Amino acid sequence: MKQKNNKLKRNLRPFIFIGVIALILSVVYSATKPIEYGTPIAPATGQLIENRPVMSSAFYTGKTAEAYRIAAEIPKIIDSQFCYCYCKKNHQHKTLLTCFTNEHGSKCDTCINEVLYAYELYKQGKTLDEIIVSVDKKFYRPYKSQRL
Repeated sequence: MKQKNNKLKRNLRPFIFIGVIALILSVVYSATKPIEYGTPIAPATGQLIENRPVMSSAFYTGKTAEAYRIAAEIPKIIDSQFCYCYCKKNHQHKTLLTCFTNEHGSKCDTCINEVLYAYELYKQGKTLDEIIVSVDKKFYRPYKSQRL
């Protein structure tokens, strides 16, 4: 009887091993699979505060080009954002979209990162209000005068 139990255990080892490997692979897959994007709820159209055209993304590369492309794709979302590089105070910009109507957006990591984050939220189907609140929470920092 004891010999039969040992033989049964040895026969089950490969199945247990394969089961453990499958479990590990499924956990790794679920932790690393890409985010599935829903249909955006917030329309990216409407009346804009900044009505100048966004510069072409063809002038830039990498994250910068992506930010200019996004600003042109969802101008209402970007136009609804406050720019936390404080260009409104320092350069009289109207909104975050203003940064992408000229070269300012290409030289400012804050502007670029705000646009990329807003787009990520937009693709997840967040409403305009949810996007504004999330961007504000992530990028807010107190204003510091740049006077020396």
